[in-house]
Amino acid sequence: MPEPLPTSPRFWDLFLASPSPGRRWPGALRAALALAIPGSIALLLGYDAEMLLIAAGGFTVIYGEGHPTRTRWRVLTLAALLLVSGSVAGAFVGSVVWAQDNHWWLLLTALFIASAAALGAFVQNALRLPPPGCFFIIMVTGGATMVARLGLDPLEVGAWASVGALSGFFLGLLPRRTPEIDAVRALEKAVTDFAAGEPSVARLHQARTLLTQAWDTLADAGAIRAGRIIDNSRADLVTRTLAAHRKLAALNSPELDPGMARTVIPHTRASISYRLYRSLHAHSHATVTALRVFAAALGAGALGIILGFDRPDWAIVSALLILQWGPDRLPGTIRGLHRLLGSFLGIGLFALLYLADLNVWGLLLALAVCQFCAEIFVVRNYMLCVLVTTPLALMMGNALALPLGETIAARTIEVLLSVVFALALLWIAPRDAAQHARLMEDTRETLHTLLGTLLTATPDQALPQRRDLQFELLSERRAAQSLALNHPAVASARWAEHLALQATGYALLDRCQAQPDTRLPLGDIQAVAERLS
Repeated sequence: MPEPLPTSPRFWDLFLASPSPGRRWPGALRAALALAIPGSIALLLGYDAEMLLIAAGGFTVIYGEGHPTRTRWRVLTLAALLLVSGSVAGAFVGSVVWAQDNHWWLLLTALFIASAAALGAFVQNALRLPPPGCFFIIMVTGGATMVARLGLDPLEVGAWASVGALSGFFLGLLPRRTPEIDAVRALEKAVTDFAAGEPSVARLHQARTLLTQAWDTLADAGAIRAGRIIDNSRADLVTRTLAAHRKLAALNSPELDPGMARTVIPHTRASISYRLYRSLHAHSHATVTALRVFAAALGAGALGIILGFDRPDWAIVSALLILQWGPDRLPGTIRGLHRLLGSFLGIGLFALLYLADLNVWGLLLALAVCQFCAEIFVVRNYMLCVLVTTPLALMMGNALALPLGETIAARTIEVLLSVVFALALLWIAPRDAAQHARLMEDTRETLHTLLGTLLTATPDQALPQRRDLQFELLSERRAAQSLALNHPAVASARWAEHLALQATGYALLDRCQAQPDTRLPLGDIQAVAERLS
């Protein structure tokens, strides 16, 4: 029987979901040490205020988690550069704004951070990056606009952030268990848990997420390429991942005919330039998400300034956290509630630290614990992640030097503003139907491109075009599922066409994979072209 439309998830399944993606404490310990070690040295040398700036660069270590050794150093280097440059740019904007004796100059801060948030959201969605995406980078950039109050030069801010970044870089390179082994074990556990318990959207989402992470990790580790095993020493990991994939497909769709579920080794990802280029249109998921982030962030930040508040970065980062992955309506609403509750609890935690009047060593310990917990919760539960990152963000913005009551009132109202603007953009400005229509056309276009290439080349010689087709099929599939959840009537009218396009595309990819070194017969190519007409 044909695949039915996806059913809408239940509210409480999503609200209470707390995935368990394998061991997190080793990475969390590295994140805490990335702050504690250079922070301790700074305190011993008498640089008390600069300790908070070190925390900005210390987030580098979080971005290296889960990446194989052969690619981890590149990820850490890029993260360090972005965090340090964000600190410098934010401090420079802040130095200009706070040098003016005019509250309305804060609009420049709001515009700067909202633009950075929109750019980060575009890139992370176009490249399909894993969590935390650009969140910590924008949080650091926004917080840096406030450090001009400390009287620090932007280059000095960048220098101290670099200390934390270097610490995070080297700690991130420490030997550890092979990430691909951890990724496969986490996938197997998630599939086992899904099979043993009551079916739920939360468990299914967790298993699917870990499946994607396992395949990506195996590709980054050099175990697979072009849908084939290229490193026999890791063949067992690939076989186990395939077995978990097939088990998950059978559990999730027992009503489908055998073989309908896609359970083969995927192609490696399309190039960075291709992914960015294909997202440069008005209806792409990345563009729609970036526009929503910019509008919600700028609206919440500007309204906060109009109401007399002086930290537009707070509302902007809050809006980004809700919208950064372009969620569907119900999951996005859940994220908004997580942000709201997590921020309230986090502000309460900050108030306790403020009232405890900790000395600098006690403050460093509190920051390190928050850093540890942030790494634990960043892929588990957004409410808990927000709870522990809120004190970090507040202290990085020099909130310890301000009246507590004023800080609590202002930050609470700004969080409310960000949630209202984010959810309004999510519910009032739908573009799912147009987005899906464009992606269907993109998929057909890429199919025709591959067919044209196969007229004169073998499938292995057309590897870039095969990767591009898989990328477009995944994009169209994601858009179709979102359309089904947000606009079921529209999706129902297109569902048969969607399934036919998916079946045609993957049938061609399977044909290429079966005989990679042999030119396809002209009749086979013509048959596929006729199915597309």
